[in-house]
Amino acid sequence: MLQVHLLGHLRVLMNDEPWPFHSRPKALPLWAYLLLHHDHPLSRDQIAFALWPDTSEGEARANLRRHLHHLQNALPAAPQPWLLATARTIQWNPNAAYWLDVAAFEQLCHDEAAPGAAVALYTGDLLERLDEEWLLPERERLRVLYQASLLRHTRACQATRAYGAAITSAQRMVRHDPLHEDAQRLLMTLHYESGDRAGGLAA
Repeated sequence: MLQVHLLGHLRVLMNDEPWPFHSRPKALPLWAYLLLHHDHPLSRDQIAFALWPDTSEGEARANLRRHLHHLQNALPAAPQPWLLATARTIQWNPNAAYWLDVAAFEQLCHDEAAPGAAVALYTGDLLERLDEEWLLPERERLRVLYQASLLRHTRACQATRAYGAAITSAQRMVRHDPLHEDAQRLLMTLHYESGDRAGGLAA
């Protein structure tokens, strides 16, 4: 089983053992693009123009061919191919034995009973060290999901008077988005409800 963590820093495990991903710098964005769009085949042009927007069409296509080869060489051996490639399309194999933290996180975000599990899985913004224009909207979308899960988790802890956990969760909300006024007010309220008036004033 290949486990891929894209939230925070890249972390890869193969059969529960760390797998060092060593390849050309642009192979990682290519891999991430395919993983994040794993549910359908992607046209080669779409991938090439997303990853190499400032080059000519010919250069972008050549870059894609070259980095696809590098990516295939960087992935561990497996019974099934990781990539499904045709002359026109490329897709991450949805039937391969793999687990992706982003997919698991999104699934948990839509489970009203599991906000705490979603929060625990979010170890940082999507590939936070990677500077790619195409990645920015996806990174922001996941940040919004994370903030919503934090709020649900905080409210759930508040409802059961688990104030320590609620305050910790609210503090994470504030750290994640210091301008989130609702999070600031909720943190103050939790301190007051827990009997920590000094903490409420300092929040």
